[in-house]
Amino acid sequence: MRDITRALRLLKMTKGSIHLVETSDALLSQQESLLCENPSQFVDGKPYVRCNMTKDAFPIYWYRSVDDIPAKFSIFISNEFLDALPVNQFKRDNEGRWHEVYVNLDRDDKLCFMLSKSETLHTLGLLPKKIREDLSVKEWEISIGAGTYVNQVADSITKFGGFVLIIDYGHDGTRTDLSLRAYKGHQVVHPLESPGEHDITADVNFGYLKSLVDDRTLVFGPLEQREFLAQMGIGLRMEKLLASCKTKEEKKNLLKSCEILLSEKGMGERFKVMSIFPKTLESILSQRKGPAGFASI
Repeated sequence: MRDITRALRLLKMTKGSIHLVETSDALLSQQESLLCENPSQFVDGKPYVRCNMTKDAFPIYWYRSVDDIPAKFSIFISNEFLDALPVNQFKRDNEGRWHEVYVNLDRDDKLCFMLSKSETLHTLGLLPKKIREDLSVKEWEISIGAGTYVNQVADSITKFGGFVLIIDYGHDGTRTDLSLRAYKGHQVVHPLESPGEHDITADVNFGYLKSLVDDRTLVFGPLEQREFLAQMGIGLRMEKLLASCKTKEEKKNLLKSCEILLSEKGMGERFKVMSIFPKTLESILSQRKGPAGFASI
């Protein structure tokens, strides 16, 4: 977010405002301390729960829900947001029947995964026909919360203008195994071990998200982060940053960071980027062969 406000200031854009959605008070305070000079207080009776001014002189507001954000032209940016939302997992048994994965308690009162005894409302309502008909698919995973978010922002830009940019761990919908995992100290641990003490994540099913809105919006991607950054000119940016480095150590750290962003083993392949625009811009974007970062080749 600091990079965005810095870029807006350099572009001499002064009329915008920033609207963040955050459900955690602790994280909200961390964000405010990073972006603003002084702390603010929580407010009642407003759509937002807190407001302040950033160090770059932009009004900033915090909300509990996307629905509370003002209904007007907006640019929605989510970076490593959707992968943190709850996921819905499904498994097919040897007889071809689908079951939903639940969290339950075992005989020792420890959290464990279990399967529903039969089909559920979610298996009946969420599993696409092509997944059911492809008998090679034994597991499938989506996030209802991610789907809700994408529908919300798609509706907003359709009515009031704007666009959406999503950057996250994920796949194009072709992954056929479950991805829910947890990390503690950069080490993979069981997702149900010591709940609340680990970072839990699941790959975003961009194919599913795209299918929800591509009938009423223009969807570009998902494409790999390394391709997106290459089109956005990361090479030229690196040249400028390297030229400004004062020591060999600074250059070394910068090159290492860039490698993480672009490499297959790092974030370059695992991270995907997708953008959504109103259909009213179809003619303009077609003439430009797509928006920046998503130009057709």
